[in-house]
Amino acid sequence: MDLSTIAGLLAFGLLVFGGVATRQLSASLLNLHGVFVVLGGCFVAMLINTPLRYLVKALTELKTLMLTDENADMRKVIPVLTGLAEQCRLKGLSAFKDADPRIVGGFLSRASLAALEYGDYNFVRQVMEQEINQAADETNEVANVYRTMSVLLPMFGLLGTLIGIIGVLKDLSNPENVGPAMGVAITSAFYGILLSNMFCVPIAGKIRARIWLDVKMKSMVLDGVLEIMKGSIPIVVERRLQSYLS
Repeated sequence: MDLSTIAGLLAFGLLVFGGVATRQLSASLLNLHGVFVVLGGCFVAMLINTPLRYLVKALTELKTLMLTDENADMRKVIPVLTGLAEQCRLKGLSAFKDADPRIVGGFLSRASLAALEYGDYNFVRQVMEQEINQAADETNEVANVYRTMSVLLPMFGLLGTLIGIIGVLKDLSNPENVGPAMGVAITSAFYGILLSNMFCVPIAGKIRARIWLDVKMKSMVLDGVLEIMKGSIPIVVERRLQSYLS
């Protein structure tokens, strides 16, 4: 499990519980008008703005954020690549076919297969770098879903507030209803700001961090494979890869 994500959710739950227990958060914040305008408006806008497959990926990405990122600990991959370098010194490049397919989501296996099939240093680098960039761009589009939502939610919160104020102005002849009606109207902005800054912005930031780690890990694996292709001895491969740990 990703401890920082779990800790953040627990902390948010404690804040809400503490606010209710100390009566800093009251039932007056519950407003179906605000929920309808903010969430409904954002949902419709996202359908118009974003291809459906990225919306689906944005939802499925939430599950992966709860899990520990396999790319977080690069130290575990260095011994694997060093061992592969030793095997290639003994058996030749044919040892690439024995690369562990579980490492970095199969990237080591794909890079090793490309090195074995083509044997061209520059071609393998070009092809695998393109794969790294394509994967990063694809995941960045998922992060952009949450970045867009973080902009839209406060705007629809403001829209809900304006709609509520219009209703208040229509009922100015009844002063007793003005105060409660204004409270209901302003809670729409509260929902928009809360959802944007408590959920959308942090999720987009977490995805961005994972993109960076994924690119760094895959770049390290690719450099290791390329060093093996050049015939570097295992100790050189290991030193080369350790430079990524700084």
